[in-house]
Amino acid sequence: MKAHNSLRFLVAFVAAGLVIGASPVRAALTAGEMAQLGVEGTPLTPMGAIRAGNADGSIPAWSSKPLSPPPGYKPGDYPDPFANEKPLFTITAKNYTQYQDKLTPGQIAMFKQYPDTYRMHVYPTHRTGAYEPWVYEATLRQAKSVKICPDQLSKGHVCLIDYVKGGGIPFPIPKNGDEVSWNHMLSLRGVWFNQIVLGALVDSLGGRTDVISKSKMIWPWWFKEKDLPKGIWPSGEMGTFCDSQELLQPPRSAGLVFGGCNTIENFDFQVYLYLPGQRRVRKAPEIGFHDSPSFGSDGQRTVASRWMEYFGGREERHNRKLIGRKELLVPYNNFKLALNGVGPDQIFGKKHINQDLVRYELHRVWVMDAELKPGQRHLYKRHVTYYDEDTWEGLAFEAYDNSDRLWRIGEQYLMYYYEPKNVAIYGDSQVDLLNGRYTTYPYWYRQAAKIVNGKDPEISLDSSTVPFDMNIFTPQGLRSLGTR
Repeated sequence: MKAHNSLRFLVAFVAAGLVIGASPVRAALTAGEMAQLGVEGTPLTPMGAIRAGNADGSIPAWSSKPLSPPPGYKPGDYPDPFANEKPLFTITAKNYTQYQDKLTPGQIAMFKQYPDTYRMHVYPTHRTGAYEPWVYEATLRQAKSVKICPDQLSKGHVCLIDYVKGGGIPFPIPKNGDEVSWNHMLSLRGVWFNQIVLGALVDSLGGRTDVISKSKMIWPWWFKEKDLPKGIWPSGEMGTFCDSQELLQPPRSAGLVFGGCNTIENFDFQVYLYLPGQRRVRKAPEIGFHDSPSFGSDGQRTVASRWMEYFGGREERHNRKLIGRKELLVPYNNFKLALNGVGPDQIFGKKHINQDLVRYELHRVWVMDAELKPGQRHLYKRHVTYYDEDTWEGLAFEAYDNSDRLWRIGEQYLMYYYEPKNVAIYGDSQVDLLNGRYTTYPYWYRQAAKIVNGKDPEISLDSSTVPFDMNIFTPQGLRSLGTR
């Protein structure tokens, strides 16, 4: 019965406005294009972002210098370097029409659905998306050779060829939606994570169920070649991402563990599930596949919306059209969410995240519009995603159902991590506009650790220091749980 309940819970180009359609070209960058990219003195940054600010100065020029912590910084804390700044203005249901050209359809829908509580505090823009030199060196090296494989064009098989081991954003000057998705999938969230994470499932009446997990992840794409593990994926293939979660709460699902990886050559997530009630491991194709429910989400979000957009399998089901860049108000530099003393009750409201803790800034974002291919099936007929030009991380999305109704929307709260010096996700929110529920994917690392008296999150860009047994991502490693 315990295993049965656990399974039920488990299932539960460079100018603003440029439109770029699907292109048959899947080639590496030319010498002329490479000359546009650089850390200093080029029109584009190594990530392909426009170096200059915008015309009125509301978006500043990009700086290659990583953000320094404020005075008094202590390792493990996330002090807000912009704490003394006041909002430039606040958008509410009464005045949002004045700013519609800078809002996403998802934000507009929230003003309409929750006019009394939804608001956006808009602050000065800070382009904190800057990394250490090795990240840019890897990106420029990768961009010279990597290509989308011919099978992705002809058969829809997601894969890359001619890549270079050691990381890097593959397509800093993207020519189509597929290249944008690859940039996003391989953005530098970290090289490995080891942390306690928290997710919240909030029903239409405001009732909340907290989901707490132990989370272990590695990003082999960013590993130095000498540190790549052996035996975790088939010989000759290159690992992309490996993920493992062990549920700690709620009690009915405690002990459920999954582990799995995908590769550049085969993007199917090869995942296995450990069932504590049966003390056995089984293959779990329902995890990590297209529109299957996200682990621990009670069926309220899908794999396709992880990080705001996820391939979700080897076979493409959508045609991705790159719309281009646009200036939008998006969540950025959300240090308030990680401050000492800010707990789950302060973050998770009855209808949505506490908007007084969310910081919005004007940034240039890439927009990608994915439409379901003829003959394919998916919960989302259309999926629109917004990506930060400085990091390629997802900032927001909208998903439409098969009746073309706006169904689910999401935002992702980025923050600069002083250690290990990168911009990464601190939390997110996804709202179901039709049933009134919302969820957060397991993030909220500091809040989660305090709930279970666990250690602070470990996040590193050093592939030689992974502190856990990476066999946890294999069926053999999961089977060892049953012998403890």
